[in-house]
Amino acid sequence: MRLVASLLVAFGLLLSADGELLARELKISHQWPEGTDARDRATRLFAQEVQLRVPEITFRIYPRLSLKIEAAKQFDALQSGELDMSVYVPPYAVKKVPEFSLAVLPGLYPSLQAVRGLRGSKLLEHLQAVANKNGVHIVTWWWVPGGFVNTKREIAGPDTVRGLRLRGGDPLFDLMLQKAGAIPVALTSDRLYAAMKSGELDGTLTSYETFVSTKIYEHAKFFTAGSPGIWMFLNTLMISKTIWDNLSEPQREAFETAAEISEEYFAAAQRDAEKRFVEVFTKAGARPRMFTREDYLAWLRLAQETAWVEFLTISPATKTMLYDTIETILANDLQ
Repeated sequence: MRLVASLLVAFGLLLSADGELLARELKISHQWPEGTDARDRATRLFAQEVQLRVPEITFRIYPRLSLKIEAAKQFDALQSGELDMSVYVPPYAVKKVPEFSLAVLPGLYPSLQAVRGLRGSKLLEHLQAVANKNGVHIVTWWWVPGGFVNTKREIAGPDTVRGLRLRGGDPLFDLMLQKAGAIPVALTSDRLYAAMKSGELDGTLTSYETFVSTKIYEHAKFFTAGSPGIWMFLNTLMISKTIWDNLSEPQREAFETAAEISEEYFAAAQRDAEKRFVEVFTKAGARPRMFTREDYLAWLRLAQETAWVEFLTISPATKTMLYDTIETILANDLQ
């Protein structure tokens, strides 16, 4: 027994007799720059808040994919237990979990205001159930707004993207872009700078955070920002479900409390991120534009005819998932 305990400690893991996690250093991987991106800062805040409450659990954070696991493959690593935790974009895993497209359906989340009351909603219950079924647990719910950046022309309504090579970030989003006449290119966020520089992309949709922290402004001539917008991505801090299941109830409570603190910080950071995005890109010489109401409604109609319709065909559960989300957002808007 002593030998087993010694081996477990050597691997940074100590379990009680009934399998409860007593002590562990957890590795957290993500793709964004240290300090300059709110996803990194919120991750560090989360880790600090957990350690204040349960000192037996410590964290080591690996930014910029320094753990050498590709961004798109981190979901597989969580499922297999190769990776403990990841700041992960759920739509990256839609080939395995197509329901995750709900986290980025175009036009469904037009502003930070629209997502402000989603914690504890049926939407997140649905996504958590899907995540748990696939071997992971979502700890934090970080919503990142974004917009268009491109090198060719101003983007307004759907007719203005015809012929442009654009990255949307999700297959259903790309379906909408393709219907509008664009040429979708599938890339993860860490590859956007090089693709814009080389000309592989004419433009991209991504978060204000990523636009600034990865210096895409060096290759931008036009950008579309502000609310209402059609691009809002859910970013999450995910944990391997095996590890989550082995946490004690007080440890899980500590994780949940730390998650809520990080979410409050992150929401405030996104309001600042939009302002900084506009300032940085304008200073770099890019020409700004905001969607008019007519622009947004034209995109929303196209989204409903393409991405939303396709989402409803994924499984019998997706109709309930989408309708519950719409109901929650409308209820928040009326408050």
